[in-house]
Amino acid sequence: MYRTIIIVALCLSGLAQAQEPRRSAQEVWNELYAQREGREYQFNKFLAETVKGKQPGKALDIGMGQGRNALFLAALGWEVTGFDISEVAVRQARETAQKRGLKLEASVGDVDKFDYGKQRWDLVVGMYMHQYVTRNAKKIVDSLKPGGILVIEAIHRDINRDNLQGERYGHYSNELPKVFGRLRVLYYEDTVAPADWEKSGGKPVPIVRLIAVKERAARDSR
Repeated sequence: MYRTIIIVALCLSGLAQAQEPRRSAQEVWNELYAQREGREYQFNKFLAETVKGKQPGKALDIGMGQGRNALFLAALGWEVTGFDISEVAVRQARETAQKRGLKLEASVGDVDKFDYGKQRWDLVVGMYMHQYVTRNAKKIVDSLKPGGILVIEAIHRDINRDNLQGERYGHYSNELPKVFGRLRVLYYEDTVAPADWEKSGGKPVPIVRLIAVKERAARDSR
């Protein structure tokens, strides 16, 4: 009898969970960034090293979040456009830009629907965007000007090695150089280091980094 009661309870619990409406990605990220209200985060050090000494131009920050990297670039004189699916994050980025007296073009946008343009950017930044970047690789490459640079830092898929449940994410070894094969790779690193990513808690985790350039020769015609 008790076993029957337990089974019925579990079934009812599972039915209740199944009936709960699934939250959209925008709702999830809005909630996350609402919890971060008033907190500012350090710009990405790998990005900072990459742009050191470079002439500022037009930059795109994919999935900009609260704008930590976009605002950093804007302070250096870059003409920055950033977008994110979270309207809360975009609002926070705009408010911070206004407070600092920085020019930032920030909008709410879906990474798969955003108009990247053609030969538009001198720099494209994709930090911890994982499959959202790789599945839009062609659009990103086409959007770079000749001589334009792509900078990516992200989690390696090995972080999921002991994860038997839940979401699996991250890049495979050498995935980025292959996906962005139309660009010339200037730097690629597959390492273990403290991630510029809140969930890691500052602990060393498997990460990958990529710097690639769109050559001025017409490789895109292939």
